[in-house]
Parts: sequence; C-alpha cells; structure tokens
Amino acid sequence: MNSRERLLTTLSHKEPDRIPLDLGAGCSCKFTKYFYVKLLDYFGIQEELVMNHIPYQLVTASDKVLDLLKCDVRSASLHPIPQAENPYAKKWEDADSYYYTNNWGTRYRMPKHQGLYYDLIGGVLQDSEDEEGDQKFIWPVPEKFPAADRQQLEDYRRAGLATTISEQFGNGFLQQGPLMWGFENWFAMLLTEPERCTLFMDKLLEKKKEYYDHIFEVYGGLVDVCSEADDFGTQRGTFVSPKLIREMILPYHKKLNDYLKAKGAGYMTLHSCGSVEASIPDIIEAGFDCLNPVQISAANMSPEHLKKSYGKDITFWGGGINTQSTLPNGTPEQIREETKRNIDAFARDGGFVFATVHNVQDDVPIENFIAMWETFQDHCKY
Repeated sequence: MNSRERLLTTLSHKEPDRIPLDLGAGCSCKFTKYFYVKLLDYFGIQEELVMNHIPYQLVTASDKVLDLLKCDVRSASLHPIPQAENPYAKKWEDADSYYYTNNWGTRYRMPKHQGLYYDLIGGVLQDSEDEEGDQKFIWPVPEKFPAADRQQLEDYRRAGLATTISEQFGNGFLQQGPLMWGFENWFAMLLTEPERCTLFMDKLLEKKKEYYDHIFEVYGGLVDVCSEADDFGTQRGTFVSPKLIREMILPYHKKLNDYLKAKGAGYMTLHSCGSVEASIPDIIEAGFDCLNPVQISAANMSPEHLKKSYGKDITFWGGGINTQSTLPNGTPEQIREETKRNIDAFARDGGFVFATVHNVQDDVPIENFIAMWETFQDHCKY
C-alpha cells in the first residue's frame, strides 16, 4: 500500500498493511521551533525555519524531514494572496516582552527572557456589553490562494501521499468567542444572551464557507482530509455542558461538514483537546470522521475505553503518546512502554492514525522522541 491507500483504509475502519503515521504535518501534531532544531541536528540537516503559527511558535516541517520520519500525511502549505491591510494585525515590543495581535483582534505576549510561547492577554470585544458593541468588530476577509499552489498537492498525490488541509478560518464555533470576548464573558453569553452568540456564529459559518470555497477553487479533487479546531475540553470535562455543545455548537459544525463533503472533502477531523468523551457521540452525529488529538491523560479518555466504546464509528487521530508528561519527562524505556501500550489499544480493526497528543514541545528530549518513533516502527505492522 502507498501512504494514501493506507490512510483511506484505516479511515474506513479496516486494517491496512501498517498504521498510518502523522508527525509534524497534519492535525495538531506539529513541531515547535526549538524542538524542530533538535530534530534537524539529529538528522544532520540544515534548513531555514518557516514559522506557521506565531502564538504557539510552530514551524513547517520540510518534506525531507517528513520523508525521513516515514510520515504518510502531508498538509498543503498555504500562501495567501496579499489583501487589504487588516486593522488589528500588528507586532510590537517593549523592554520585557514581544507582542502580537492577530486578524481577529486577539492580543498575545511572549516574555523576552526565557519566553517560548505567546500567552493570551486580551480580545477585541472584551469590553463590549451588547450587540451594538459587537457590531463594531471588523471581520477578517477570508484569504484567497494562488492557483499555482495546486501543484504541491498534485505532487503529493503522484507520490502516493495522503493530503490534508489543516488550516482553518479562525477557530471553532465555541473556541473563537473566548479569544474575542474573553472566556468568562463568552461562556456567560452562551447561557444568558444566546442571541448574541448565534449572530456571531451565523456570520462565522458564512465566512468559513467562503474560506473553503477559496480552498477548493485551488485544491478541488486533491483533499483527502479537512480539519476544524474547536476545543471543547478541560482535563476533567467539557468547558460547557455536553447538552449546550450538542444543541448550540455542533449544529454549526454539522452544516459546515455537510457543505465541505459536498465540495469534495473526503473526511473531516475535529481537533478538540481535553476530556471530550461525553460529547463523542454528538461529534460523530455532526459528521466528523476523526478525533484529534485524543488527550489520553484527561478524564474518561483512556485508549481502551475510547476504542471499545467508539472505535467502530470514529478514527482516533492521535493518542500515541502523552505529550504533557511522558514524552517530555519520562525515560526512553517509559516512552517505549506507553507507545506500545497505546498502539495495542487503538490499532485493531483500523480507525487509528498514530500521532502524538498535540504538538511536540520544546522541552522534549530528542532521545525520547526517537524512542517513541522507533517503537512505532517496531510495532506498526498489522
């Protein structure tokens, strides 16, 4: 099997020749800047770092590195066509910190001394008190992309690789609100002023459709998997009740998933961190085929339970190794034990793409990452 056949087989809940591997390319299993430098040093490669996410300090892994890791998945490298200047986007610094505001008016800060990431410090609508204040928000314009970018996915398809679109327009229907109004304000609004939230989510759905129209104008017929990100979970449960997620949030995802599959997105992945077990049946009902990053350390998210309860209906794209504790802090032997245990739990009958639980962070020792990767190679065949 080639990589694409391998992925499509496991997404159909059948066993391919081996488990598909996604490291550094697809859905929220990318590399942070300083870890990627370690990986380049390990392989003896010199290349320019290409940042693709400022707050998380993520880089684009090169095809050379992904080939060496034997990854099956490649994401399109999007190059938006320059458009009118966004009124919110800017970067600045003072004596102690770097600052960044994105196109949505969300403000971030990273300390200059030992700073590795940007922390959220404010949103453009955090002081808005009503719909009139909300309407002052200036919406970002969904990007368009050059037709020449199609060549990249055509080359991947000819090489037998699986292809994804892992970028989105903003965040999800639950997650985008806190980044603009603040967590406390947005969650209170969902309960006490739902009409303010639905007005925003209606518009967000409209803009997301426009964004994906532009994506498929360039990449139509070449996209195996699309991904939307909407963090529902904390370590112990969901941010809001599963009932609210089911009745107010996931209907928007269902509309978007139906729209995208009609346009040719073969499968849809939901990236949702934390303990989302209570919402998995509703996530499946909303048309998602895959769940990522599968945070196995969160409540009710053990690999054995997830596979037994939901493994016939959704693919687990992640869950390969705990990136909160085991991967950065464990011994290589502990890494090997956990990696094999998770493979044994998830792999049977397909429906599993091996990936780390979220991005590989700067504090991960290279020997731990290699122990995980070598263990996967030793145990990935069916």
